[in-house]
Amino acid sequence: MADTGIDQPPTIRAEMPVPSTAENSVADLAMAGARHARDHLLTRGFSTWAYRQTLRALVPERVVLKPLEVRPGRADRAEQLYQGRWYLPGAQVRIGPASSPFAVVPPNLTWSEELHGFSWLRHFSAAGNESARAYVRSLMEEWLARCGRWDAGAWQPHVTGRRLMSWLGNASLVIEGSGPIYRSQLLASMAQQLLHLSRTSHFGPLGEPRLTAAIGMTVASLCLPDRHGLVARGLARVSAELTTQILPDGGHISRNPQAQFSILSDLVVLRDALVRRGHPVPKPIHDAIDRMMPMLRFFRHGDGRLTLFNGATEGADGAIDATLGFDDTRGKPFGHAPHSGYQRLAAGPAVIVMDAGVPPPGPLSHEAHAGCLSFEMSTGRARLVVNCGATQILGSEWESVSRATAAHSTLIIDDTSSARLIRNRLVRKLFGGRVIWGPDHVSTRRNESAEGTWIEASHDGYARLFGLIHRRRLFLSTSGEDFRGEDIVEPAAGRKAKSRDALPFAVRFHLHPDARVSLAHDRMTVLVLLPNGDGWQFRARVAGGPSELGIEESVYLGSGDAARRSEQIVVNGEIFRGEAKVNWAWRRLSSRGGSRNANAGGSLPEPPELGLE
Repeated sequence: MADTGIDQPPTIRAEMPVPSTAENSVADLAMAGARHARDHLLTRGFSTWAYRQTLRALVPERVVLKPLEVRPGRADRAEQLYQGRWYLPGAQVRIGPASSPFAVVPPNLTWSEELHGFSWLRHFSAAGNESARAYVRSLMEEWLARCGRWDAGAWQPHVTGRRLMSWLGNASLVIEGSGPIYRSQLLASMAQQLLHLSRTSHFGPLGEPRLTAAIGMTVASLCLPDRHGLVARGLARVSAELTTQILPDGGHISRNPQAQFSILSDLVVLRDALVRRGHPVPKPIHDAIDRMMPMLRFFRHGDGRLTLFNGATEGADGAIDATLGFDDTRGKPFGHAPHSGYQRLAAGPAVIVMDAGVPPPGPLSHEAHAGCLSFEMSTGRARLVVNCGATQILGSEWESVSRATAAHSTLIIDDTSSARLIRNRLVRKLFGGRVIWGPDHVSTRRNESAEGTWIEASHDGYARLFGLIHRRRLFLSTSGEDFRGEDIVEPAAGRKAKSRDALPFAVRFHLHPDARVSLAHDRMTVLVLLPNGDGWQFRARVAGGPSELGIEESVYLGSGDAARRSEQIVVNGEIFRGEAKVNWAWRRLSSRGGSRNANAGGSLPEPPELGLE
């Protein structure tokens, strides 16, 4: 299906009933309220003339180190920005060609932070022409005039950390060959921002933003002369945050693959800067990089881009490989990430990743999705089964839709999400769109044999509302051409189903928009053709009751910007007396060479008992 712009989010019904909130959620919100009040008081103090006077710092004469810019830039994106299409996370803003985005009233906080973080500079560096340099210099001069001394929004710790790394990483664009007045103003502002950041980096939002602030502070201290004390302080903060945020299996505590990539890329920059300045790399930083590299490979599909879980988008082409190019150990992706809560199956052309974890802690869950036990599947470099993904660029309504269970390739009961998210706009403004409650217990078992690999997992996200458990079993053959699954709904232990009436359920398989889909005449089989020439057959059966297999519209947000029309396979059925069971199978039919799986025409296989100890 061709790319088609979509103006409004789809009407995916995903009700979020309001049960009593858990005690830990109340405590979490209370702590968030206290932090909000603290930040308000700090902002008032920072805005005073007296505080600004304390930011007077010795102006460095030069930059002693240009750090790596590991994220590849795109000249076509620079042209888009130059023409006035400032499409950044948060919103799509149009201004006149060669105009300044800093003169625009920001549509939301996310867009403003991305703008003032200057990570878009790398695209103009990729363009590498004089018009790009002149335009960037004009934007830099305007920013210095508007925000160069202190600004409440632009000088937030994580925004400042990102901006300093962006400016220094693109120093040839923003500094080299500049006049003495501009150069002095720029270096003076950088020194003031670094001094302020050294006082505030540990006050930033929990999670990735706080780590970004600490890394940015340390990298900037290494790049400007005579900041030895700040280097030591920054390294201590980075090490402390890594101890808290990076799990033993190398995943980030937010469970967001994109956060994994972003933090790891920044750590690579920091490590390189330390080595080039003759500093030893602290053990917490060295160990974190070694653990995170295999986990980044874990999250990579066959096309080299990221899986779409818990707020992640695919990422730019080549970006993941660019970061993995700095992997000293060349660690291979493993199959089970028990601390991060993910499972991975890989055989032949197939890669399958499943979300098998509970939501992250409240303050770190503002991007988490209600997608427990959802999976994604790629074959070769083509994506087959996907989640809808996430996008900030299209606004909060799209964000809410993309985080619902219905936007994931998993089972959903009565159009109700398996986790409850904050949706009220006022409450979201104070606390973010965090998870209030979701699955408390997710169990997983894995068995690898000569025939293939089985995974059995279950979650209790529906126990609170319906007294039900969702259990999912997956099997991938050693050839990677036979992928089977089973979804079971059953009463939670010690509970009776809360509804005596039949409850509807749906098992959804969202498909990548490049997939061509057709429903066979028997309405029991779906054929899918992928751009790489692979053909796959899907069949499903609901045990003991009526079922319906159909193809419905879906939407794909994985690119992170425009929404693309796509389709989904939906298996509908009903839960009787608290029980339901669905068997389904994907079989590879052909490849580009036209070979055919000899078993593809057989009947739908019954998944055998796992037989785990």
